[in-house]
Amino acid sequence: MPGFEQWAKFRHFRLAVAIEEHGSILHAANALNLSQPTASKLLQDLEVSLNGPLFIRSNRGVEITELGREFVRHGRVILAQLSHTAQSFDALASGADGRIFLGTLLTAATYLLPQTLIRLRKTRPGISVSIVEGTNERLMPRLIAGELDIVLGRLSDIRNDVDQEALYDDELCIVGRRGHPFANQKQVPLEDLAKAEWILPPPETALRRQFESLFHDVGLNAPRPIVESVSILSNRFLLMGTDMLGVWSRTVIEDGPDREDLTVIDAAAPISVGPIGISRRRGALLSPAAEALIVELRATAKEMTDRSASQLWGEV
Repeated sequence: MPGFEQWAKFRHFRLAVAIEEHGSILHAANALNLSQPTASKLLQDLEVSLNGPLFIRSNRGVEITELGREFVRHGRVILAQLSHTAQSFDALASGADGRIFLGTLLTAATYLLPQTLIRLRKTRPGISVSIVEGTNERLMPRLIAGELDIVLGRLSDIRNDVDQEALYDDELCIVGRRGHPFANQKQVPLEDLAKAEWILPPPETALRRQFESLFHDVGLNAPRPIVESVSILSNRFLLMGTDMLGVWSRTVIEDGPDREDLTVIDAAAPISVGPIGISRRRGALLSPAAEALIVELRATAKEMTDRSASQLWGEV
């Protein structure tokens, strides 16, 4: 659009994003310490320059238009990059400070991430981390939009606009409480597992699809879960207090705090192995704080890999 760089100011992006978040010009103005007339004039000038409305006004607030949604999407990315640039200069001036916005999946949240944060606390105590748990299907759009710095967990099939770095290969396994009727059985048949009660991730996740393929590949209907959840805390207590089964990362059981309460169920069919790693928006300038976290993630993952290799050689 001609002349875009001449009128697109930092405050325009901030205002549009704030209006979308608050659903009101008045509330957005208050959040930005502007008067409502000033905010309304800024928005009016912006819409004139864009030759179209960003928001439709009503008595109940505002409703974003398609043009507005696209402008806000780009605005979030630009504001995130500006924030990272500011962090870079601040870090050079004052040392290891900064804030990281991190998305994580169940596969990484029980051991890899906590151990890494302990390491980071020792080396960069001024860094703070904001953690969002979810599935790849929910976290990746936020990563691409610039709302998250990195996503940690099972690498996603979503590769457009995303760079991925594998840290280690992980195996999925079926877990239940110690004392579960299947706990001491060898090679539990899939027919028996299909009749069990399950806690599973949502249907749109890759983990759910991998699990269901175990049964579909041998002509069985996949179990219908009693609970669909990716909450570590809820799933843990449900597994410990019932005979429900779940599908977890093997490292969660072997390296995490639940190995005394939960056990791996020996299923008759293996579950596919997948890489655990880091996803970041392609071409994104990460803050020094986020880069420091990635360094510690690599170190923790190497320790996990070395320990697994040592255990394997010890069994040979």
